[in-house]
Amino acid sequence: MEPQALGNRVSQTCKGWSKVNRYLRGTLAAGETRKLLIDDGDFQHGFVIDHLAISPVNPLDETNQAATSAVLHLTPTAATGFLWRDPTQIAWAVYNTNPTNTFSHIAPDNIVVRELYVTNLNVAQELNYMVHIHDRTMTPAHGVLTMVKEVTYND
Repeated sequence: MEPQALGNRVSQTCKGWSKVNRYLRGTLAAGETRKLLIDDGDFQHGFVIDHLAISPVNPLDETNQAATSAVLHLTPTAATGFLWRDPTQIAWAVYNTNPTNTFSHIAPDNIVVRELYVTNLNVAQELNYMVHIHDRTMTPAHGVLTMVKEVTYND
């Protein structure tokens, strides 16, 4: 399935320019990894992840009460867990029937210049995901630095 933005909203900023908010959402099969963003070839154009939300497809099904989790990452290789030391993983989320064990955390310095992937870490059930992103235009120096960081981390 091809990546798709299912909703756009433009909001005004203080300097008169606008930023475009996008919402990427869908359903992942158990253990599936999916590409959400495709490289547009412009190293000065990126996206910032603002929010990651997940839930089981049927959270009220009493036979499926296990926690589910997902990772947003910059490499096509499926994530196998929450590795906060891995700079290619930029967001993590857990949904549990116990609300005290449910969370979503996003690396504060994330900028996606090339590609973005999501992995469902639960191998027993599918999950819904919604990712809120917004565009970021960078200076040439910042764009190159971000791409070098991604390439260095991916090697």
